Amino acid sequence: MAWNQSSEEQGSAPRRGGTRSPTLAGRLRRWRQRWSAKPRERGPFYAVAAGVALTLWLASGFYQVEDGERGVLQRFGAYAGLRASGPGWHLPWPIETVTNVNLDRINSADFQSHMLTADAVLLNVTASIHYQYTDARAALFGVRESDAVVRSLGEAAARERVGQRRVAELLGGAARAPLTSAIRTSLQQPLDELGAGVRVLAVDLTDVQVPEAVLPAQRDLVQAGEERDKMAREAQGYAAELLPAAQAMAVRQRLDAQSYKLQTVGTAEGDTARFDQLVVAYARAPEVTRTRLYIETMETILARSRKLIIDGKGGNTLVLPSLDRLGDAGAQRAAGVSGVAPTGAGPAAGAASAPAAARPETATGDERGRERGERR
Repeated sequence: MAWNQSSEEQGSAPRRGGTRSPTLAGRLRRWRQRWSAKPRERGPFYAVAAGVALTLWLASGFYQVEDGERGVLQRFGAYAGLRASGPGWHLPWPIETVTNVNLDRINSADFQSHMLTADAVLLNVTASIHYQYTDARAALFGVRESDAVVRSLGEAAARERVGQRRVAELLGGAARAPLTSAIRTSLQQPLDELGAGVRVLAVDLTDVQVPEAVLPAQRDLVQAGEERDKMAREAQGYAAELLPAAQAMAVRQRLDAQSYKLQTVGTAEGDTARFDQLVVAYARAPEVTRTRLYIETMETILARSRKLIIDGKGGNTLVLPSLDRLGDAGAQRAAGVSGVAPTGAGPAAGAASAPAAARPETATGDERGRERGERR
């Protein structure tokens, strides 16, 4: 060693007692010098290393598919087929890979969310969705992150079905079985449309509660809804009671109108026929027809009125009461016993009866005939 060379350049460091130890840089330098000095001796080493690497690379192609699983073979990332359970071999990575998909395992996706019911009540719903894969290829290539997809679609289906039911049905245990069945059906349909290769086994509503922060408001809302339903039922009962009566009244009024129509038309037709006959009779005997019409008209008028016929003129007067007056006299006598004046007996009746009682003279037949002639 030259006198001006340091210990680091020589690849050694001083030791205690005057000895030197080789450093890492010195060792690397000696190895480089050794390999560069003997190139023929490196060939067997490279061959062995290459053989070992090739053996390990080929051995990485062995795989094992357990029972209940399916192996999905991918060649450069693309689907290349399925492998049944058992051992096998494929071209090593990165040429081919095998991914095992368990078709027997039951997977679970849980969610918790606030949902509104049909009667606008806020509920805190916690549910668990149990599913398993039915198609290994669809499980890998159908959708990305199957658990997230199942969870999101399950929450949407639960929100839809809860919004169609009232809070009383959801809080009761008897209504949860139909609800979970409906949620499972609503969830399975979009999964089939997406080709996710997933079959929903069950949906469990683990907890359905009203949040404590809104519990008083929800209680008032439920009470208001019950009152509304009560008033609606009362209104429906009243309508059910009133409608048949109104329909019966309408039918009766229609029948009365038809009857009045037939009666009016019949009376008009009869009057028309009678007038035609009177025209013919008047053309034949005008005077007789005129007298007969006058008499009939007077009979009609006098029959509808309370009248008192006084036959007499001057001192002697004969009172001839009509039949209805006789009836009124009998009513007055009956009322006299009870002390109540009869209806329709006014001052005129008393004034007319008083002269008759005061002057009971009887007129002669000639005087009555003369008075009738004067009146005519």
